[in-house]
Amino acid sequence: MQNFEIIRPGNLDQALLAIEDSSGVPLAGGTDLLVRIKNKLLSPEKIVDLSGINELAAIEEAGDYIVMGAMATHQQVVESPITSKYLPLLAQGCATVGSPQIRNAGTLGGNIMNASPAADSIPPLVALGARVILNSAAQKREMVLDDFITGPGRTQILPGELLTEVVVKKMRPGERFKYKKLGQRKALAISIAGCAVKMEYDPAAGRCSNPRVAFGSVSPVVKRSSELERLLAASKLDDRGIQEIAARAREFCSPISDIRASAEYRREMCASLLFEVLSELIN
Repeated sequence: MQNFEIIRPGNLDQALLAIEDSSGVPLAGGTDLLVRIKNKLLSPEKIVDLSGINELAAIEEAGDYIVMGAMATHQQVVESPITSKYLPLLAQGCATVGSPQIRNAGTLGGNIMNASPAADSIPPLVALGARVILNSAAQKREMVLDDFITGPGRTQILPGELLTEVVVKKMRPGERFKYKKLGQRKALAISIAGCAVKMEYDPAAGRCSNPRVAFGSVSPVVKRSSELERLLAASKLDDRGIQEIAARAREFCSPISDIRASAEYRREMCASLLFEVLSELIN
């Protein structure tokens, strides 16, 4: 049995002081951290339980942006009238996370800090151009999410810092969007491949503008494809055009083989998912 001190700060300033010397490990929903501790992959000296800091769980409008506290759960994102109205792509992604129990415990900030390429909230966030707010006792800084996550389980968090907020610009009215993932079963599945797309579409012209495409589980980090976005904006989106663009997705992927799927299967599914998503969006 591991022994560690548990600290329960009542506000953000207390939390930042508790992690200032880097010996305290922040606890959000615990859906990943507690498993790692149980399996003896992590032996913290102290755990800083953030559940009592209400300000970190808020979801609010701020002009053209939505500000979500890092402790907002996936279920909060799904059910919030603010995210449902202004960030429906993110709500769609969060709705696919795990089980109802996991969605009610797991947090948006925890999903980001876990930095898994298979995380279901991250492809929508990347497609939406999300930024993260990082606080320490000494400073506050902001980073684009794409730059913040550097590899599986790796981020640019600094010692003594805490991810406190996620800031996303509101989607435009009428934008078409879709997050779709492939798993080994219909529910409770870790993503084998995931694809998030948003765009504005003119049915009369058969063309889109401002497309954003992000893939998960097919490279070390969730990332956007500027090349696919360029092709989408320049192409007529009929069946042939979609097929040609989707085929290019194979070149974008750099997947690995693991117990869930081979690299080649993931590469093919990357193309298939993009084709399905685009077909649904234009029809």
